[in-house]
Amino acid sequence: ENIRNTQDEEISCSACFDLVSQFVDLELSSGDAVTRMPKLKQHLDQCPACRAEYETLRDLQELENKGELPSLDDLQSLIP
Repeated sequence: ENIRNTQDEEISCSACFDLVSQFVDLELSSGDAVTRMPKLKQHLDQCPACRAEYETLRDLQELENKGELPSLDDLQSLIP
């Protein structure tokens, strides 16, 4: 299914990784990340690994914005 959604010009996973925090910042501050970074959004829609990175970063940023970021001890307790 993802092959049908490919574009002539796409960004790589490494480029996505470099830009994903900027995408999250735009998304949470102005809501226009998709408009301003459409190639990144297209990559996130097709790449499960980059999408997981994006979702984790977004979730952590949302927690930080609410003042609910987990402590280092909390995070370490989640590691088996």
